[in-house]
Amino acid sequence: MSAVIETASLVGAYLIGGCSPGYWLVRWRTHDDVRTHGSGGTGATNVGRVLGKGGYATVLVLDAAKGALAVLLARKLQLGEAWVWACAVAAVAGHVWPPQLGFRGGRGMSTLLGAWLVLAPLALLPCAVFMLLVMPLIRKFVLSGLCGICLLPAASWWASAGSLAATLAAAACSLVVLFAHRRHLRDWLRPSPVSN
Repeated sequence: MSAVIETASLVGAYLIGGCSPGYWLVRWRTHDDVRTHGSGGTGATNVGRVLGKGGYATVLVLDAAKGALAVLLARKLQLGEAWVWACAVAAVAGHVWPPQLGFRGGRGMSTLLGAWLVLAPLALLPCAVFMLLVMPLIRKFVLSGLCGICLLPAASWWASAGSLAATLAAAACSLVVLFAHRRHLRDWLRPSPVSN
């Protein structure tokens, strides 16, 4: 029975992550698909382009709440540590690849933050510090945040007293988020054309 509960918890976390408040909020307010705007994502940044600061803040909180809810439910079910961390990965994956939207969702950052605020909030501190340090050099908010995310596996290992499950989950989530932002990374790495 425990295997059934563990599997169901992963599926549940994925489906929770797959709920897309950004998509439905824009659909409700404008009858439009937010994915036809800006970056094509359903997350807070792209919703902000359509609905302004209020839409951005609302979706940021709701997307973070998805990650927090997924891991809180896993803890409520008294799953093992590895399964709780796996639910965090499932929630982030669900946000990026929501089944009801044809597997085209957001970029995963807010959902990841919500899960880590519950599981290992101290791990976010080194990431935030590094993000702030590189921001004056890169001068791009999203890319600075991605630089911070690269520290998450090591920071999670430190914050969880060497937990292998936390480290692997952080590595998996970081890879998912980086993959979801691959267009930003390609644009950043592409050399600028030389003007004559």
